[in-house]
Formats: sequence, C-alpha cells, structure tokens
Amino acid sequence: AVLFRRRQRHSSRAPLVEFVPRPTRRSSLVLTNRDQKPPTGTFHRAAPRDTAATMAVLTAEQLSEPLTRLRIGYDPALVPAGGAEVIGQCASPLADAMPSNIEAAGRGFHEKILIKTGAFASREDLHRSQSAAKLSRKASVASFQSDADAQENDPNYQGPKPDIKIGNMVWEDHYDIMGLGRERHLADAEAIRVAYRTRSLMLHPDKLITPDTTEYEKERLDDRFKRLNTANELLNDTRKRRVYDSVDAPPTKLPMKFETEDFFEKAIPAFQSLVRWFDGKGDAAKFIESDPTAPYEKVRKMYEFWAKFKSWREFPHEDEEDLESAEDRWGRRQIEQENKKKREKKKKEDTDKIRRFVERAEEKDPRVIKKRMEDKEAREAKKKAKGAGKREAEEAAKKAAEEEAAKAAAAAEEAKAAKANAKKELEKQKKALRKEKARLREQSARADGWVGHPGEDDVEELANSFSVQRCDEIKALCDEIEANENEDAIVAVLTRELAKLEGAKSEERKAAADAAAKRAEVESKEEQKSAPWDDEDEIKLLDKACNQKFPMGTKDRWERVAEYVCEHGVRPRTAKEVMTRYKAGL
Repeated sequence: AVLFRRRQRHSSRAPLVEFVPRPTRRSSLVLTNRDQKPPTGTFHRAAPRDTAATMAVLTAEQLSEPLTRLRIGYDPALVPAGGAEVIGQCASPLADAMPSNIEAAGRGFHEKILIKTGAFASREDLHRSQSAAKLSRKASVASFQSDADAQENDPNYQGPKPDIKIGNMVWEDHYDIMGLGRERHLADAEAIRVAYRTRSLMLHPDKLITPDTTEYEKERLDDRFKRLNTANELLNDTRKRRVYDSVDAPPTKLPMKFETEDFFEKAIPAFQSLVRWFDGKGDAAKFIESDPTAPYEKVRKMYEFWAKFKSWREFPHEDEEDLESAEDRWGRRQIEQENKKKREKKKKEDTDKIRRFVERAEEKDPRVIKKRMEDKEAREAKKKAKGAGKREAEEAAKKAAEEEAAKAAAAAEEAKAAKANAKKELEKQKKALRKEKARLREQSARADGWVGHPGEDDVEELANSFSVQRCDEIKALCDEIEANENEDAIVAVLTRELAKLEGAKSEERKAAADAAAKRAEVESKEEQKSAPWDDEDEIKLLDKACNQKFPMGTKDRWERVAEYVCEHGVRPRTAKEVMTRYKAGL
C-alpha cells in the first residue's frame, strides 16, 4: 500500500493521510518532504509537520492492526544525501502539474500513478476495471435485479421471517435463503432443485471473489453459500423439512364456536387449513365438500375420512437433545426416542383439538342436520302407517311384558328378602355357636390341672368339631359340664366326648381308605380295558397337544390334553391314559 500526506502549513493539527490499497504488490510506505533531513527514530501516524522524508516497508500484519498508533521502521541507507527526494518502487511522486505547497494524494493521484507506470493505458480503461470490480462484488444483487420473478423484486414480498428459537434449536428462514420465501411449504422437490441450482450459480464464492475483495467480504460470501447448502439439505430431507414446516407454520387454530348459519364460512376454511398436514396417501382436499347442495353420501364419506384423519405435524420440545451430539447409531436412536416422548404431549393435544373440531362440524353441518330430520320424519311416517290393530297388539304385548317383569321383580325381591333372612339366621346361629364354644372352654378350665384332664389343645379340638348344625349338642354338653361340680366328673365328660370324636375320625379315615381302594380298583380296571395306542396319527396328536398346545405349567394340563385328543382323535381317552402314555415315551 502507498501512504501519502498533504502539507498543512497554516494549521496546527497533525497532517492528514490517505490509505490507497495495492493488493498485487508487497505493501510499501512512501512519505515525501523535501525540506528536512531524515530523523533517526520512529514515525507515528499523528507525527508533526517537520517529520523528514522516510521510506520503509510495512508488513501485512501491521496493516491489519488498528491504525491508532502506527510505528514504522526504516533503513537509513535508503535515504539520499540531503533528503532532497525519495522515490519508491511502487509509485513515484509527480514533480509536474502540482503546486509547490501541495503533495499529490487521494484517488486522483493514485489513478495518475497507475497510468504513468503503465498499469492502464488511459483513465477510461481504469474506470472500466473499477466498475467491473464493483459489479462483481454485487453480482448476486445484480443477478436478482435482472430476474423479474425473483422474490427480491416482488414489492409484496415482506422479506425473511425472524429466526425461530425453541430451546437450544434455532431455524433460519430457509425458504427465503433458497428464494422460495413466497412458495414456502408449497414448493415441491422440482422447485427446490431449480431454486438451488439458480442460487448456487449466482452466489458461489468462486464467481464473486475478485482481487479487490477483502477478507471480511470473503467470509461473508462463504457463509452465505454455506447457509444456502444447509437450507437445500434441510428442504430435501423429508424428516427435517417436516419439523421445519411444523415450526414455521402458525399454531393450529380451529373454530369451535360456530353455528349452522356460518358453517361454510368458518368450518370449510378450517378443513382446508388441515389439508397440508395429512399423513397418508392421496389428497385430503378431495374429502372437503364445500357445496351446500352436495349429496349426503359424499358428505358422509367426508366425515368418515376426517374422523380417521392423522396429522404429521411435529411439536419440538424445548428440552430436546441434538441428534448430531450422538456418538453412534445406538445413541442416535436413544435420543430420537426421548425426543419423541417429549413431543407426545403437544401432539396428543393437537390430535384432540382436530377430533373435537370434526365432531363439532358434523354436529352443525346443515346437510347432516337435514338428513337426520328426513330420517326422523321417515321413521315417524312408518310408525303411523302401521295399523291400529298392530298397535293394539303391540300395546297388549308391552303390557303383558310389563306385568311379567313386575312379577319377576317381585319374585326377585322375595328371594332377596329370604336370602337376607337366611343370612341373618345363619349369623345368629354362628354367634350362638361361638358363645357355646367359649362356654365349653370356660367350664373345661374348672378341671384344668386335674388328673386325667385332656388339656387345652384337646378341648379346643373338641370345640372346633361342632358346626352350626350341632349347636344344640354343644349347648347340651356345656349344660352337663356346668351341672357337675366335681372335677372328676368334668374330666369324665370331656374324656367321653373326646373318645367319640376320635371314633368319628377313625370312621372317616376308614371310609376315605375304602374309597381310595375302590377308586384304584376302578382305575386299574379301566387301564386294563383301555384301548392300545396303535394309531400313529393319535400318537402325533398327543405329541402336539403335550408339546405345543398345553406345555408344562398349564393349569389342568392332562384333562385339557385328554379333551383335545378326544375331540380330534378316533377314540376317547382319559387324563390318566394320556399322562401314562406320554410319560412312557412317544
């Protein structure tokens, strides 16, 4: 770069300087002053007017720093004797066409130097080059201005929407970045492809960066192109685009307070607003009947469709985790499941809102109301068309049915009362039995510790042997014991009753043994009489029943296996037969 200053002989302020960029050459600094000798030391930006002529090299790192304090080192060997004149390699001062008290500076001087050094043939060539550089920096704007259909040239287009923020998630206006700010969710895959191709050709940094482009402008161009690629990637990903369209769209607003008179003005537009969220095949708009004279069959199909309507709209939660933070596929699935759970609450609320709206719409639809009125009138007309005799017969049958029902109700009430009385009587008997048992224990305790006394356990067993039906027997026993004041007599009575109890138990055991022996004999005879397992299909059926239908652990397994074999087999089999055959091996 070349730095020049203008002399100010009649001002006490520091000299003014102008910075002229020269990106194609190594940055240099030339200061001219033909009146003084060069100093030995440093030069600052706010140096006094008597600073001597110097020439030094300024590095790119120094130029990038703020120029509030610019220190320049120089080589004294490069200064001519007397300091009469300093000539730099990148530019030489003009001795002619300049007043003696003014040094050349600014754009005009720079243009003359470029022409004098042969960089440009004339001032017109220089101006054309500068104009081309400016146009290259504004290529995107110029290209959009040349496209009459671009959103930037639409006076009705309001520009990009503000960024959408939900928790840690932020969405830019990706449709605006792609040039689809007017179409938005209506843009199909072909429109997105064409828009991206057009914008990528216009905004590619390789076409916009020129030698005069600064680093800051390069970063802005690169960032803009990255945002374009990000928007294209999101809009071509079905899942990501659904999430973005869900947050980009306004909240679902469905009217709930409307009547038959304003049904078509409020309900039909609400149905049309839900069409975009249909999660299924086909077009949901086909199931919106906005014609007041539409046949009822079409109206019925309309409400059948909307009763099963399922929306794909997503509701991102503030506490969701970013899928990109997952370390592997398993972690990604875990995060997706957790995010889905967090979204379920608002998703359920939206589904309930749609369901309630559809029910309200069907209730207030004048076409549905008309059909219901027609059906009601038809039923009433059909009822009136029936003969008087039939009506009388129906009334008589109805009266008979009512009388029969009254009798049944009375009988049920009587049975209920009888059952309640029986229950009360049983409770009364149980209470009396408990009283007599306590009395028996109390009277037996009078002989406790006496020789031959059976003990508390035997007395308790004796008391528990009496049931409600034998309440009179235990009462008589207690009266007998109470009448005896002699302990020996009490022990004798207890011993007698315990002997009776033991005899009854012996008889029960003998009867049980006889029954078991008889049952074993019958089973033995049945085993001898049972048919052999000589049918291969029957054995396969048994194997299937035991291993597939009723495996180990099944309740009443062998009875159910026997029923299955009997049902699908050729001969009846008992539970013991199938168990014995299975355990013998198939």
